[in-house]
Amino acid sequence: MSINVIVGGQWGDEGKGKIVDLLSKNVNIVARYQGGSNAGHTVYHNNKKIILHQIPTGILRENNVCILGKGMVVDPDGIIEEIECLNNNNIDFNNRIIIDYYAHIVTPLHKLIDKINEEKSGGKIGTTCKGIGPTYQDKYQRIGIRAIDLLDIKLLKKKIEERTKIAIDRSEICEDDLLNINLNDYYSSCIKIKDFINDSFPVLFNKDKSNILIEGAQGTLLDIDHGTFPYVTSSNCSSGGISTGLGIPGNKLDSVIGIFKAYVTRVGGGPFPTELFDENGKQLQSIGKELGATTGRVRRCGWFDIVAAKYSACINGLTGIALTKLDILDSFDTIYVCTHYEYKGSKITEMSKVLNYLDEVTPVYKQFKGWNCSVEGSRVFEDLPEEAKVYINFLSSEIGVPIEIISIGPKRHQILNLQ
Repeated sequence: MSINVIVGGQWGDEGKGKIVDLLSKNVNIVARYQGGSNAGHTVYHNNKKIILHQIPTGILRENNVCILGKGMVVDPDGIIEEIECLNNNNIDFNNRIIIDYYAHIVTPLHKLIDKINEEKSGGKIGTTCKGIGPTYQDKYQRIGIRAIDLLDIKLLKKKIEERTKIAIDRSEICEDDLLNINLNDYYSSCIKIKDFINDSFPVLFNKDKSNILIEGAQGTLLDIDHGTFPYVTSSNCSSGGISTGLGIPGNKLDSVIGIFKAYVTRVGGGPFPTELFDENGKQLQSIGKELGATTGRVRRCGWFDIVAAKYSACINGLTGIALTKLDILDSFDTIYVCTHYEYKGSKITEMSKVLNYLDEVTPVYKQFKGWNCSVEGSRVFEDLPEEAKVYINFLSSEIGVPIEIISIGPKRHQILNLQ
């Protein structure tokens, strides 16, 4: 039995889907432990682009059972959309999806509350309005609806009626807002996914047969406890969330691979020390096709941040790194890496010291000569241009974690495995 983990090392959108797809060929279980439809994992399957938001990317490998763990917040309508995508691409999912009994469930009411809250804040946080935050809020207030409740539709309807009354009493919504909710379609989705709902515990702890890959969503810098609060998601997307989200203790993990882009992006509001507002930023956005898989919003772009990467490596206990989208840097004459920050006259090398003041720090950069040629034809690390190898080795050395995988293009085969 082996248990390996993939987590996002930055603000999400690092290319986790492709790396999960790569590593899932050697396992028989792929499990998500947090988040919901606010994630967007993009993979090319048979030369077709597939985006999955809740169902683990491992579903694209026929050898895998995919688990949506109890730490997730699951949207039944979204699951049906993803099932349709799988059907349209002739991907067999029968007996291969388990939604844990005790995963909390997103309802149209949660999405409505989320949208109203975001409008009231003036779009300050930049939430996806997928109902994630309100669903987690209900979980911690112990009034949430769980997947096991979907097995009895009468009970589900009663719970939604009770929760709606609470929302009106709390002025979270007004009665007129309910005109925007279509519960009949929602109940239809709930009925359709009933067969997926089961107990994941005996599957995860079948020691004789289980090789497990754990798939994180979002990124460490969006973690509710370790991220750039309040501009964060509503769950623990760092590796620490695995223990609560799946019930797998940390001492059972064999490896934790952090996914980092060769530069940095962020969607929505919040501090971003290395963000670029010049032609370099526009070039990264254009060449990298930096549009959110979930929201379609343009991603903010910046240079690689060593301070943030070291922070992420420590929090997650990273044993290895997968560096993605190296090819996007092919046309840059000069590439920059932030080695430390300056804050009120002091040199800062630990992100935790200024996490609450990130919008006030000044990034200090080290310059690297670009390679000005395509890396996509490389088959092994030694094939890369010398300048690219210098860049990669510097990142690994400074972070203190070996880079084991390098993605040099969007397709499945465009991968360098350094192990």
